[in-house]
Amino acid sequence: MTNHPISIESAGGEYMESVLVIGWSVRPGDRVKAGDLVVTVETAKAATEIEADRDGWLAEINYQEGQEAPIGAVLGTISETEPQAAAPNTIADAAQAAAVPPTEARTGGPASATPATRIVASPLARRLAAQAGLDLAAIAGSGPNGRIKQRDIARAIGQREERHPEHRSSVAAVKPDRAAPVVSPSIAPAASIPVVLLHGFGADKSAWRQVLPLLGKDIRAITIDLPGHGTNAAHSASSVEDLAGFVSERLEDEGIEQAHLVGHSLGGATALCLTGIGRIAVRSLTLLAPGGLGPEIAGNFIQGLTRSTTAAALERWLAFMLADAAALPQGYASAVLRQMEKIGNQGALDTLASHLFSGDTQLFDAGPALSRLDIPTRIVWGQSDRVIPSRHALQAPGFAAVHLLPGVGHVPQMENPALTARLIMETIRSAGA
Repeated sequence: MTNHPISIESAGGEYMESVLVIGWSVRPGDRVKAGDLVVTVETAKAATEIEADRDGWLAEINYQEGQEAPIGAVLGTISETEPQAAAPNTIADAAQAAAVPPTEARTGGPASATPATRIVASPLARRLAAQAGLDLAAIAGSGPNGRIKQRDIARAIGQREERHPEHRSSVAAVKPDRAAPVVSPSIAPAASIPVVLLHGFGADKSAWRQVLPLLGKDIRAITIDLPGHGTNAAHSASSVEDLAGFVSERLEDEGIEQAHLVGHSLGGATALCLTGIGRIAVRSLTLLAPGGLGPEIAGNFIQGLTRSTTAAALERWLAFMLADAAALPQGYASAVLRQMEKIGNQGALDTLASHLFSGDTQLFDAGPALSRLDIPTRIVWGQSDRVIPSRHALQAPGFAAVHLLPGVGHVPQMENPALTARLIMETIRSAGA
């Protein structure tokens, strides 16, 4: 029996010393196919999904959920042959062995006399704390469920400096790398402020692929998959607030304190909600057919996205988004369906939809958040939108610029990417960028 290792060496060139195991999608003894999601780990910047590189069976797990693993470590193994049937006890024994801290497993004894207690912290916070010589156990986390974030490390360092000025030199050790700059809302150069683009319900970050090349050459664009979508399909959400909280966490983990936001449909409602959280300073807002500005929505369209089981059926509903059905790329529906089947998120989308929509009604109201804004705001809507009526744009307050596009349906970024990119850039420039 040959076992093949499951490991991670790097993530997009990101500097890492270790990763945190977030969750296993299969258990020892389960059958896996090449391309199946096996385990999700968290790096300093984001969650990374590791897929099986071959067909086989998960033979063992070496690092359980909540454990940190060094880069290059064997997280588990895939066997070419099916495990023996007595496996209930064998599997349980393997899981119990995997729960032993790595140091104990290597030395045969406990790493310390103190029982291990999981400290919930982002990998970036762990790395910065180690560089600064801080004990995470002594730091109170400000994130969900007490999760320790980068800002908590910075606060702890500041408190230590007040008590022990001789440690002042440690400040340099906690500056994040260039890929995750920390900027001050009051002094950051406009060019350094990223543009965050949030996709709509049932889509993923690839929805912006036609717009991204058309933005300014100096623009730093960040696309994020919402919970239940794309690479974050395993993350659950049941409200717009959950979606906004997730996005806020991701941006904070990258050290981003301010941004220009662009949101389409449900992503627009998420962006509006994000402005009210207060942890990310929003410099401008561009909304494309945003959800939540009126009650109406095409409920059949939502059900069609979540419950279509054939490419032909899904194609009908994807074309429903467009003013001209012929604009839907050939084979697009088949590719979308394959992706949904691969990541298995149809159930997650159906659950999210049940909390956000009831028939032809949107159950959330983004109007109050829009009315409270005091930043450059632009609303872009296709006059031929059959998913959400373009008349919802008339609810916009007087300070918001409104553009109603003829010959465009629900997805301006696909139907007229050049104009969409131009309007995004005009919004950003109006904020002084």
